[in-house]
Amino acid sequence: MNAITLAAEPAAENPIPVAAVDIRHTVEAVPLDRLVPSKANVRRVNAAVGVPELADSIEAHGLLHNLTVRKAKKGRYEVVAGARRLAALRLLAKEGRLADDAEIPCNVRDAGSDTELSLAENVQREPMHVVDEILAYRELVDNGMAPENIAARFGQSVITVRQRLKLAGLSPRVLEVLREDGMSIEQARALVISDSHEEQERVWFESQSYNRDPRSLRAMLTREHVRGTDRLARFVGLEAYKAAGGSIVRDLFGEDTSTFLTDQSLLTALAVDALERAAEPLKSEGWKWVETNLDASTIYSGDFGRVYPQLREPSPDEQAELSALGESFDEVQARLEAYAEGDPAMEADEARLAEMEQRIAAIRNAAKTYDPQEQALAGCIVYVDHYGALQVGRGYIKAEDKAAVDQLRRGESAETQDEAAALSVPEPEAGYSAALVEELTAIRTAAMRVELANRPTVALAALLYPIAGRVFQSGYTSFDAAVEVSGQRKDLAASVKEPSEVRALAAWQATKEAWGDILPGQPADLWAWLLEQPTDRLLELLAFVTAANLNGVKAKHDQSKGRLANADQIAIAVALDMREHWTADAAFFNRLSKAGIAEVLAEAGCASQTVRMIEKAPKTEAVAEAAKQMEGKGWLPLQLRVAGGEAAE
Repeated sequence: MNAITLAAEPAAENPIPVAAVDIRHTVEAVPLDRLVPSKANVRRVNAAVGVPELADSIEAHGLLHNLTVRKAKKGRYEVVAGARRLAALRLLAKEGRLADDAEIPCNVRDAGSDTELSLAENVQREPMHVVDEILAYRELVDNGMAPENIAARFGQSVITVRQRLKLAGLSPRVLEVLREDGMSIEQARALVISDSHEEQERVWFESQSYNRDPRSLRAMLTREHVRGTDRLARFVGLEAYKAAGGSIVRDLFGEDTSTFLTDQSLLTALAVDALERAAEPLKSEGWKWVETNLDASTIYSGDFGRVYPQLREPSPDEQAELSALGESFDEVQARLEAYAEGDPAMEADEARLAEMEQRIAAIRNAAKTYDPQEQALAGCIVYVDHYGALQVGRGYIKAEDKAAVDQLRRGESAETQDEAAALSVPEPEAGYSAALVEELTAIRTAAMRVELANRPTVALAALLYPIAGRVFQSGYTSFDAAVEVSGQRKDLAASVKEPSEVRALAAWQATKEAWGDILPGQPADLWAWLLEQPTDRLLELLAFVTAANLNGVKAKHDQSKGRLANADQIAIAVALDMREHWTADAAFFNRLSKAGIAEVLAEAGCASQTVRMIEKAPKTEAVAEAAKQMEGKGWLPLQLRVAGGEAAE
């Protein structure tokens, strides 16, 4: 058991004359197991807070202040001042770090009010100033004590000690402001994100008082840095960045202990290098060109056409392997469902499932091939998406190659039409008038309508045929079908200033890419493919191509009131909540005048004082403050609200 020094209070260097003080206590060593808390102790709130930390401190440094006690019945002593110290001593005894009967130095009182004594001890305490505490921690480290040892000896967490030591890195001028209560501890924590004393002083002393909130101070000090959650930072990876010599700063006081990368040029160079390495294998696949781009908006702004892969039937060997993998997959899945929670074998089987899924995906991807003639005119784009993931887009057609691809496809379409003509209705016999031919074919069409109405699967395929054809075979000059359906297929990216930053557009593009990989690449194969699909798959495709033709955009001089009204009806039907897709951020407010910004804040319920301040502030500061004020409010402009829906509130 560790020995703990429990010394009595030392004598003062300059004792006060005895006549000036009424001393009515004696110092005695009382066994711990004879001490009990007094009901007269005035501390009720936070009486048990920090007891484990206090126990650690007593173990490391001894009992620095005696307990104040009064004799009670049966040889016990009531602790009238020092309840937390008694609780800490009992905790030490409970954990075996102190003997149950260890002698504790106590001031034994025999007169006066217990409540008065307890109140006097608690009221007369003066907490240590935070600056003195910060500098004391730094002095301990300068004398060779590790932060972990400081934490253990003073009953603090290691992160608390490290935060105090970080604050010791403030410039002397800033520390003096903190000592004089000229700034809050939160403001000091924001300033210390920079190790430069010059930067700390510049940001604090040169900024306006209304712009010294912690968030604004952090923003000014990290304006040239890249946040660790940035898409390029996620793409490169923090470890790779540091291994290349990149430096970082950490905000120890942020909610998520934020990390900032200080070398933006190095991060960009590493990202470009990673893209080039990922693009290298594509150059041997037969594409006309392969390009890399850090900006995902290139796929929206490049005016590209597309070619899609064709699906071939798996070879006998591939089909046999797929069947074997399917059976094994079902067996492992059944075992997983039967496992008890925490079974160690579960992790191994989950890993097997992941391996089988990867192999199945590899076999299916191998069955996707591009037409060599189309591939020779198309290219690939390797880019970093909105979420920081590497993406490879295949089959993009540049503007200068669209005519060649269109000519190639027209030739194929002519062949397809010739084949179809042989199966079409024969020419009427000589002597049939044009009117009669029209009448007969009209009757035939009516009959087909009756039959088609009773065959929903065929009808669904017939509806999807022209719509899906216009979405995925857009390079063709025409796409005629018996069922006459036309769609606008509005290009939404053209209406968005920064399409690569719009989450909904990125999600839509990913969905389109997934369907593009599933559908056959040639029009001649599309009809047969549609007829072979189960109804569920056709319904899924119908939902997608219908969405591809939805146009709720209100353009300049747009008079399509019916179309826009129907868009509102669809929004209500799908329970659209734009708060999940859009936030009033700095980019939005930068598009408004200061009067417009103030109007938004007022409508969102911000304080009138804040609105007036923003009206008077420079535009840049008004934009930043507005974005900060609107965080978490869920406000939406009128154009994004759903009339009669919950989102309108």
